[in-house]
Amino acid sequence: MVKKIPLTIRRVTAVVCFMALLTAVLVKTSDLFERKYSDSKYYDFYKQEQDFDVLFLGTSHVLNAVYPMELWRDYGIVSYNMANHSENICTNYWQLRNALDHTSPKVVVVDLYAIDGDSKVNEQYLHNFADAMPFSLTKIEMVNDLLEPSKRMEYLFNFSLYHSRWEELGAEDLRPSTGLEKGAELREEIAVNEPPVLIPKDEYDATDRLNKQYLQKIIDLCNEKGIEVVLMYVPYTMPESHQKVANWGYVCAQENQIPYLNFVYEELAINYATDCADIAHHLNSSGARKVTDYLGGFLTENYELSDRRNDDAYSFWNQDYEEYRNMKSEWIDTIDSLYSYLVLLNDKDYRTTVYLTNDSYIYENPELMALFENVSVFGSLEYVTEHSEEITDDVIKLEVTDTATGSIVSTRFFDQGSVEQTELITYKDNQ
Repeated sequence: MVKKIPLTIRRVTAVVCFMALLTAVLVKTSDLFERKYSDSKYYDFYKQEQDFDVLFLGTSHVLNAVYPMELWRDYGIVSYNMANHSENICTNYWQLRNALDHTSPKVVVVDLYAIDGDSKVNEQYLHNFADAMPFSLTKIEMVNDLLEPSKRMEYLFNFSLYHSRWEELGAEDLRPSTGLEKGAELREEIAVNEPPVLIPKDEYDATDRLNKQYLQKIIDLCNEKGIEVVLMYVPYTMPESHQKVANWGYVCAQENQIPYLNFVYEELAINYATDCADIAHHLNSSGARKVTDYLGGFLTENYELSDRRNDDAYSFWNQDYEEYRNMKSEWIDTIDSLYSYLVLLNDKDYRTTVYLTNDSYIYENPELMALFENVSVFGSLEYVTEHSEEITDDVIKLEVTDTATGSIVSTRFFDQGSVEQTELITYKDNQ
């Protein structure tokens, strides 16, 4: 005789099953409606089971200035660029707390651009980080610390924010893309800046700030976990007041006996006429490669970081780099501006041949000539003089070859008229 399950138990079981199904549907629906920037940026971080050796924290200055895939190519460093637009050091602290739930880095590099402030969070951009952050005790603690009570549920359960996006949904929401830059953001824009007029390193702003307190919490957390800390300040054309804030980093570094790379002073070959994406603040891909290369050398010389390029456990990074390199090549061939095209060619992956006449128009353009010269910092550049129906004083041809495969990835013609129509932003425009 089959024993009947009591009605109460059956009802409870049915309710539990219904609630589990409803929760699953809500989670999937929330994932569908959610904006995909955060998932794309952090996808490779959360999916990787192996530890990252280096993490980078900061604002968009770091987002645009440190390329983990190229640290891999040149040094075999396994790293992730955790930085986001307009993040405060307080948010960086929680970002690190969350990251340590998933990985055990050897080094954490923190940029100090946001150190001069008492605001804990920029709510406009917090979703860029928080949306992809798994639900956890750390996430609950973070929103309780950073946000007012009325704002907290939006970041723990963001369906309330995104549920009205149903009219915006498209293919990207159904098949979201994953970022190939390990958290970084490559920029091809070019703005001609002037170098900052430097003040002495011992002039600094000693004002106590909430973000300075949270920086100390980051340092203390890393000390507790046995993680090395490096402070840095990404270069830009900073005014005197910003330099005083940056110079405080030397005080903090000395007190904590940790290194500080203030790139405004370091022997870094930043060219403010070729390496900036906008006026005063962000680096383009040329400038970022110079910062990235410097960091790669500094980290490998000063810390016990293994070269993972031949490590079987990290072999998938080689495939990731191939996808990244293909992405760069496809991107290059979409660029219409000769100025931006040259910015992207300052890259060890490319060898560029320029076909032109002895009296080519480029020789009369100092901004262009600076960019051509800059290509040779990391890339390879060869001039071939000829005169033909295709190549005239008003037209040049550029042929870009992949240094690893020898295949041509881009062939472009640029005439003087189109170049003259390109709006080149300069520091003089702000005067």
